Amino acid sequence: MTIQKSKLERKNPPAAGINRSGKQPILLTDKKVRTLLSTPEEWYVLGTSDKWISGVKSNIEQMKQKNISHLINKGKFEIKQRKNEDGFIEIYCRFVPFKPF
Repeated sequence: MTIQKSKLERKNPPAAGINRSGKQPILLTDKKVRTLLSTPEEWYVLGTSDKWISGVKSNIEQMKQKNISHLINKGKFEIKQRKNEDGFIEIYCRFVPFKPF
C-alpha cells in the first residue's frame, strides 16, 4: 500500500452509491425500481427489444441484480414479454410483495 496524499483537509465524504463500479443496470434501473416499489402489483413496460430476453429476465426474477438483491425477502419481480404490432418485444414488469402470514 502506498500513501498518495497525507495532507489533512476538511471534506465530507460523497454519498454512498454514487460512484458504483461494475456494469450498471440498463433495463431495471434504480429509478424504475422506485416506481415499481411505490405501486406494487401494477404492470409497467420497462423497455422494448428486438430479441427475446432470457438472461436479464432470469437475473431480475432471481433478484441477482445488485440494485434489487436487498429486496429478496420483501417480494418478487415478475417479467413478461409480448411482441407488439411493430414486431418488437415489449418487456413488462411488476413487483409483487410477499403477503404476511
